[in-house]
Amino acid sequence: VTFLLSFIGVWLGQKIGTKLKGFAEIAGGIILILIGTKILLEHLSVISF
Repeated sequence: VTFLLSFIGVWLGQKIGTKLKGFAEIAGGIILILIGTKILLEHLSVISF
């Protein structure tokens, strides 16, 4: 089962990845910035979760 799901994921990534590459890079960058901002604000005691 794991091999099959991994194989399908790699295959889909090759087919769809070229079309969504730019969007994925921008979305990933925004997510990393938001995570970093959250961690900074938590350590500065501005927010608490």
